[in-house]
Amino acid sequence: MKAKRAFGQAIALWEATRQIDTDAEFVTLEDAERVILAHTPTSLADAATMLEVVMEQRGDGRSDGLDLRAIERVVSLLRSGGAVNVSAAQTSGSVVGFRTSQA
Repeated sequence: MKAKRAFGQAIALWEATRQIDTDAEFVTLEDAERVILAHTPTSLADAATMLEVVMEQRGDGRSDGLDLRAIERVVSLLRSGGAVNVSAAQTSGSVVGFRTSQA
């Protein structure tokens, strides 16, 4: 569960430093983004948070490619049906929860 705790802490840091004022806040934001984008999502809430971080880049893309790899992992989760049994995703404060259904 260490990875999940780190992911949750990174989300909190990312949300707290989205509007950066100092170089130190930029470093904190970058560190949080790295943890979030390197995460393998296990729920729709994780996937939504990862996509939110990618969207925040406004199409600029990251030089390290973490944004594209994050999208690949989200797509993999969705294609595998790994989140199919989730009834409602938990929100992190800025991510909307989803309800899934099996067809």
